Amino acid sequence: MNAFSCTESQMSTTTDAKKVIMNLKRLAESRLSELALSFLLRKSGKKRTYIEYLLAMYCGEDVRESLVAYVVYPFFRYYMDRLIKEFDVDKNEFLNMLKLPYARKIIASLLKGFKIFGVRVPFSSGAPLLIVWDFTFRCNLKCKHCYASAGIELPEMSVEEKLRALDTLADSGVAMLALSGGEPILGSGFWEVLKRAHDYDMYLAMATNATLITDEIAEKLAKSGLIFAQVSLDSPSSQFHDEFRGVPGAWEKAVRGIKNLKKHNIIVEVSMTITKRNHKEIQRMLEFAKNELKVDMFMAYNYVPVGRGRDIVEWDLSPEERWEVLKILANALYNGFSAASTAPQYAAVAYEIGLEFSEKPFIAGHFYTIREQSKRFGSMLELIGGCGAGRVYLALEPNGDIYPCVFLRKKIGNILEDDFEKLWRENKVLESLRNRDLLKGECGQCQYKYVCGGCRARAYNYFGDFLAPDPGCIYARSSWEKLFCHADANSLS
Repeated sequence: MNAFSCTESQMSTTTDAKKVIMNLKRLAESRLSELALSFLLRKSGKKRTYIEYLLAMYCGEDVRESLVAYVVYPFFRYYMDRLIKEFDVDKNEFLNMLKLPYARKIIASLLKGFKIFGVRVPFSSGAPLLIVWDFTFRCNLKCKHCYASAGIELPEMSVEEKLRALDTLADSGVAMLALSGGEPILGSGFWEVLKRAHDYDMYLAMATNATLITDEIAEKLAKSGLIFAQVSLDSPSSQFHDEFRGVPGAWEKAVRGIKNLKKHNIIVEVSMTITKRNHKEIQRMLEFAKNELKVDMFMAYNYVPVGRGRDIVEWDLSPEERWEVLKILANALYNGFSAASTAPQYAAVAYEIGLEFSEKPFIAGHFYTIREQSKRFGSMLELIGGCGAGRVYLALEPNGDIYPCVFLRKKIGNILEDDFEKLWRENKVLESLRNRDLLKGECGQCQYKYVCGGCRARAYNYFGDFLAPDPGCIYARSSWEKLFCHADANSLS
């Protein structure tokens, strides 16, 4: 086990959380668990591990491909029943979750993380739970903040290479794939990759400007297995959105695209990049998204000065402005609407707001929100860990280059040239990102460093050091002042 795996001295969570973590630690470190995990994580059949087969059987599926799984299943069922009872899990909810093939892949990756890395705080999965694949540089918009500077002609993988890259991701155990860009639909091989990823039982998502999503395209996306679409919409009115996205009429087409996606039962999340120019519209935007567009979720994107975004660095929110936005999101969450943010500080804000609402705070994290109130899991925020860059998530570029995050442009390898699984296990950049004890300045001293961790991409793009403080947090006010009060923000290079 790595030297910075979980120790009692690292934990500032509740006694309940410590108990759960230490139980996990005890299970992961026993010799019997080591042998069991080695067996359960072996591949059997079409890119499934034994644990995936056994979990499918546990939720009632008739699995015939693996004779070994049938032999082992009675023992597996006995121990699963024991664990469910010990950890006080609702069995019916758990069985319903297991009916989703990608949920079984996530569980396999979590177990693989215990086997490879031990029980760390925060946790690292055995393979990326999520890959955000910038599928193409091609785009029909000219967004001011685009991290990829999309719209330019640069080398991309061929369709054959993209399919080979997808095979590599599936072999490693990646459970969720989000195709982004540029505008992913414009990328060569989009439909072929989507179909093959669906055949691999991955959770399929797409980040899109939605201007090209006609009724026919939405229907084809649904039939191809797309579950989730994140649509960029930066204002409840058209003027700011069109100016920000660089093309007149973009807002109207995006709204039409959202309605087409909803018509075909695709989960839709509206995403809004928050800046000084639109942050006062956040409440109105939440109401518009929920009541008029009737979307399922809302995501507030953290501004990061990368790509074309470096040209609008003066638009960045102050720490106080960001905190107020996150408070509004947390209140929306507590009132029943799934409002999330890519700002990892959201976990701390939602936790603090939650304590005012009840003794059972919600979980709010980098990519997700969980509405159900649970004291047990609300106290597990340090294990979940806020920023997931290089820990549960990686980014893949159109040319096959691999980054810890789409906003953290520090290349760690190439999927066509390097051993992907070895990179995940051994890359020094990823190892540093996983170790919150290496954080510097205010982030390194913060009470929430295991809950939040700060945005490593903002640290990297402002200070050239991904372990530096995130200057967008009220707990890192001095770093913000160093940048914006004692230096010209536009001189950042």
